[in-house]
Amino acid sequence: MLETLGLSNAESQVYQLLVRAGRADADRIHFLLPLSAGHAAEAIDGLVEKGLVTVTDELPVQLIPSPPDIAGEVLLMARMNELKTARGALDRLAGEYYRAPRTDGTEGVADVTPDEEVALRYEQIQRTARREIVRFDAPPYLVSDAVNWVELERLAAGVTYRTVYDRLALERDGAQEEIRQYTEAGERARVLHHVPVKMIIVDGSVALLAVRSGASRKQTVVHIYGGPLLDALVALFEMAWESALPLHPTADQSRCDLADDDIELLTLLLAGLTDIGIARQLRIGRRTVQRRVRELMDRAAASSRIELGWQAARLGWIAGPGDRVTPPESLPETRPRG
Repeated sequence: MLETLGLSNAESQVYQLLVRAGRADADRIHFLLPLSAGHAAEAIDGLVEKGLVTVTDELPVQLIPSPPDIAGEVLLMARMNELKTARGALDRLAGEYYRAPRTDGTEGVADVTPDEEVALRYEQIQRTARREIVRFDAPPYLVSDAVNWVELERLAAGVTYRTVYDRLALERDGAQEEIRQYTEAGERARVLHHVPVKMIIVDGSVALLAVRSGASRKQTVVHIYGGPLLDALVALFEMAWESALPLHPTADQSRCDLADDDIELLTLLLAGLTDIGIARQLRIGRRTVQRRVRELMDRAAASSRIELGWQAARLGWIAGPGDRVTPPESLPETRPRG
């Protein structure tokens, strides 16, 4: 528990024991804790050096703990100063990194992420988020993990996620269960028939963009930081978000009495999935899909599936908020501009 203040595990154990006991015989510490005599003595020396323990002159020698709120505050301030110094060093190194000459002419705009670093970079930039992450999600995927556990962690920490999924992303086996896991954790999700590009933007200040290049159509991941290109990508996401269809939407309950499973089916239908694709995602038969679509058409007095979509919007069967991405200028600068 106290290791983050610079204490070893043994020092943390000894100090907590002393705080609870008030004082203790130095020779008996290793009997009271699962520590050897050598490790106990080393821990005591470390605590004395850090100002957390005082050794008396009496015999047998007694160990008296310093008040945690006073001695601990001194250690905490020291660690904070160390972290501040380390952050300054990282900022200086980042400046050198982004100013370094590059052979692809992307100085001050972006850099290409090596293939072997893509998964790590994808995880790292999510962990730097303080407010919002927005994404275009489409296969084929470059990160093999089935579930983005980092997203679930960041959602729990209060970071907002907005994702626009490509229709093909919804046709994957198990896609509905996976996406529902994110939406139930707080992700706001929408779908387009086709997203213009695969990307993730963090706090409006940094992005990863997957682009296809060469005859092999190999995907290259580009790390983009502050500048006009990033601003354009933010604007692109917002336009797509406004026109995308909400996934797992909440209907207007004052105007609609559709069951949740009917809303889910309607959403997949309007996203462009085939009857077979809908059946696979909902784990029902294709004929069941066709029957339920016909029932929705009858309820909406629609003569075609196209008209069903129009009527669904008019009747309030599908709805979703039009949230905006966090403007980059409202956040502290995290990358040097070119």
